[in-house]
Amino acid sequence: MGGAGIGETKWVRHVLGVCLVLIMLSPICTGGCALAQEREPILCLVNGRIPPISYIENGIAKGVVVDIVQAIGEKIERPIEVRAMDWPEAQAQVLAGDADVLLHINRNEDRERNLSFSRPLLPSEFVILRRNGNPEIQQLVDLAGKRVGVEPGGHAHSLLKESDSIETVFTLSPAEGLRLLKTGDVDALVMDRWIGEYELAKSGISGVQIARDPLEKSSTHMAVRKGNAELLALIDRGLEEIANDGTLDQILNDWRGKNVVYMTQEQITRVITGTVAALLLVLLSIALYFIVKLRRLNRVLDARVAQRTKELAMANERLRKANMALEEMSTLDPLTQTLNRRGFDQFLQKAWRVCRRMQLPLALIMIDVDGLKAVNDSHGHLSGDEHLREVGRLLNNATTRSTDAVARIGGDEFACVLFDTAEDGAFAVAEAARRQMAESKIVEGANIDFSASFGVASLIPDPDMVSNELIALADRALYKAKASGRNKVVRASEL
Repeated sequence: MGGAGIGETKWVRHVLGVCLVLIMLSPICTGGCALAQEREPILCLVNGRIPPISYIENGIAKGVVVDIVQAIGEKIERPIEVRAMDWPEAQAQVLAGDADVLLHINRNEDRERNLSFSRPLLPSEFVILRRNGNPEIQQLVDLAGKRVGVEPGGHAHSLLKESDSIETVFTLSPAEGLRLLKTGDVDALVMDRWIGEYELAKSGISGVQIARDPLEKSSTHMAVRKGNAELLALIDRGLEEIANDGTLDQILNDWRGKNVVYMTQEQITRVITGTVAALLLVLLSIALYFIVKLRRLNRVLDARVAQRTKELAMANERLRKANMALEEMSTLDPLTQTLNRRGFDQFLQKAWRVCRRMQLPLALIMIDVDGLKAVNDSHGHLSGDEHLREVGRLLNNATTRSTDAVARIGGDEFACVLFDTAEDGAFAVAEAARRQMAESKIVEGANIDFSASFGVASLIPDPDMVSNELIALADRALYKAKASGRNKVVRASEL
């Protein structure tokens, strides 16, 4: 009996010891579980078709923003999972709560209703890509009546969707867009400048240029669903840290370096080889020529100097006249024989400087031809061209002074610059032109009604002003005329 009691006591002590160990380990296990829960991966979605920003290689997401978000994950000590996919599907998944973050997304009013945006991620410039044969396509207004390729669900589509006169064509990738542009299936593309430049160099497609002025300068962001403020604050902290310690700049420099090597390595080899060969050939030709001709040139040099001087003077005069003719041709619209956009800009700047110096009023009439597309659809493009020629002729009839100018600045847009003219005078000219158009109906045997909408503005240029302010006033009046039923003249002062 005594031995059994001692055995039972030892057994009880063992059980109590095990319980004590479990109690002591309990906070550690609980903390480990909490830590594991806190370190759950953040699921980030990105567009898989916009190299070098983001793309898919062997089923893995790669690109500039992928490297950036992985660096953020290291700063905030959270694992990051990045999936590259179809961009509209990525946005839908985040909105549905199936993913956490969208990478490289531009802000707009529609998106801000459902998403919260981080501090700026990358600078963004949306530009127009067009063929070399379409140099007139420079700005948003030049895309009127054109077929323009954009990415479905992208910011470029948001920029263009407000314009009813632009026909958007969805392209699945920048490479596909460039192919459509090269074959003429679209007239232009709108995309981020970095993506466009990268794809142009990568594809080797020639005959395509990027318009000088961007449609929009902004920044891209990372975005989370509305209400996820804690995750957004964490992302912003990581972004700030990689920006402050130079990690962000290093990533961008690495990708720009890869881009340059990739784009120019083959071209550099070809250019150097061709240049060296051409230079050697030129040097050899020059040497042989001078060896053979040196003595003869010495004998006839004096006589030829006088003759060549005379010929040079004549050639310079011919070149001067040719340059003047070429300059005039470069500023004329060949269809309407009015000034083109370049000629309009030059004339407006000259008139602006004179009126600013002399403190005289300068008037601008912006004209939008009503229903040109209907004319093209009903009577053909030849009748549409004749329609535009008739509009140019009627506008020239309405502006009779040598100090005034008429210009075709877009597909169906015209402008009249009236020197030393107040708003009342410009309104009278515009109304006269409107009535003449309304009374003219025949174009190449077709009974076509003419009408146009007019916006009139006039001001005395101030030294602190720029000519674009006058253009903006006339444009606003024009848009008011179109919005209120077309075939009207609206003054800027009425707005």
